[in-house]
Amino acid sequence: MKFEKVVIKNFRNFDNVELDLSNKNIFFGLNDVGKTNFLYALRYVFDKDIRKQNLLDSDFHNKQLDKPIEIVVTIDISDVADSDCQKLRAQLKGALLSKHNKVYIKLFAEYSKTEMLALPILSWGGDINHLYEMKQRGYLYEIDYVFNVIYIDSYVDLYSLFKKNVSQLVRNEKDEDKDILAKIQNTVDDLNGHIASLSGIKEFEDKLTPEYQKFHDEGISVSIKSEIAVKGLYSNIIPYIKQDNDDNLYPTAGEGRKKLLAYSIYDILSDENAEKKINLFLIEEPENHLHKSMQIALSQILFTDSKYTYLFVTTHSPFVLYEMDNVNLVRIYSERKINSISTFYKVPDAYEKNRKMLNRCLSEAIFANKVLLVEGPSEYMLFSKVLSVVHPFYEVDGIYILPVDGVGFETYFSILDELEIFNVVKTDNDLRAVTGKGTYSVLGFSRCNNYIGEKRLPTKQIQENSVSAKRSLYNSNINTLDKIRSDFHIFLSKVDLENDLDEFLHDRLSALLDNDNPVKYLQDAKHYHMVELIEKLSDTDCRTIYNHYNFACLKEVAE
Repeated sequence: MKFEKVVIKNFRNFDNVELDLSNKNIFFGLNDVGKTNFLYALRYVFDKDIRKQNLLDSDFHNKQLDKPIEIVVTIDISDVADSDCQKLRAQLKGALLSKHNKVYIKLFAEYSKTEMLALPILSWGGDINHLYEMKQRGYLYEIDYVFNVIYIDSYVDLYSLFKKNVSQLVRNEKDEDKDILAKIQNTVDDLNGHIASLSGIKEFEDKLTPEYQKFHDEGISVSIKSEIAVKGLYSNIIPYIKQDNDDNLYPTAGEGRKKLLAYSIYDILSDENAEKKINLFLIEEPENHLHKSMQIALSQILFTDSKYTYLFVTTHSPFVLYEMDNVNLVRIYSERKINSISTFYKVPDAYEKNRKMLNRCLSEAIFANKVLLVEGPSEYMLFSKVLSVVHPFYEVDGIYILPVDGVGFETYFSILDELEIFNVVKTDNDLRAVTGKGTYSVLGFSRCNNYIGEKRLPTKQIQENSVSAKRSLYNSNINTLDKIRSDFHIFLSKVDLENDLDEFLHDRLSALLDNDNPVKYLQDAKHYHMVELIEKLSDTDCRTIYNHYNFACLKEVAE
């Protein structure tokens, strides 16, 4: 079974949105753009607990009460051997023909001005143009017998969750439990007897009886008894923490610990329903109250544990995405009205063993509005310094500098392009020696051609590998390179970071670094010497770099 698509019309933030889905979906974006509302759209279709509340006027987009709310989910059930497909087919019965490989589930709700609410009507079937209205039993629809929604909000209440489900979580079905339950009852009886025998109670009885007989002496006396009873065997049990090698019990006071315990309980509950129903996990901001390390651990569980087969997550945290693979990234953003776009992301085979390395940077970048992709840490350090002077709040404004560190630009910008996140590439004008020919391939030019998908720059090999040869190659093709800048936001260096700086700041670099050959000095120990340089750069130096042609990529991403 595979989630394929959702269409949402006239619901809360969404006027008319159509999105591709997968079985694992990550919703991200700024605050107040509708991530939670996306989950609620799915909840109204699949979750009986939220659906029975009906829909109010505030659930209609811009309170357009004359237009109905429509939510349609498409699910692929072509895999006839899949157990979840079989569950869904069995429940649909006559609404699905054997030839149908998709299921369409539709929620339709019209606002009633007399009742001041909208009743959700659910229908489903294998033909979008001919759906069958679902039967109801009370507030349960047919869909509720096949789907089990596990909604975990960002501030889950551990104790309420525990008490609500304790009878399902804890069962006494073994023979020895009968003896224990009998002992519990005997203990309660003894407790009541001991309480009734207390001297204070006896004295109270002796005083109360004669007072009562003043009003009505009928040959009776008043006796005070205790009637403590076990009203709900588990009504007062709560989880505690016990440290290894320590017999003491400690309250589950920390919010982070409570959240992890809550996830553990939800896992058990999902196992209880796994055979009969299809579990859908809808999780809102799982990172709340969790330290970075715990978020990463949670990421590993969410994206590798087989029980989270159908997963819909909203998040603001890149750490939750460290282990993501085979997921659908859904970006929700606002440009006058709420929009959304999605793309499927799979970790390339080359990085499967180092998934965190790739995902760490990518997961931070997808939360940005603009991304500057650079070669490595030297560019990252310098550009961060320059932007911090020229545009002190660049990070607050959603600008992110991402060093690819040998991963390759295309791995990143292909995903960013799909998500319509503006991105700029700054790459070196590399040459590579051709074995046995004494010539050099124009690697930087070829890289640009590859990124833009057409051959705009010449790829003929050249005879010399030198700074002057690279500059000459660049200058002879500057018009095309400028066009590539404007059309594709790809900025090729004339040479490389250090030489491009030296071209217009040679004397200043020499003075700051106390070295006559600042390029060689910077390249000899890149990280260490670049840190030394940026600590000495003045605000004027930073503005000079920002405004120079060689580093126009900074203006491109910042303005």
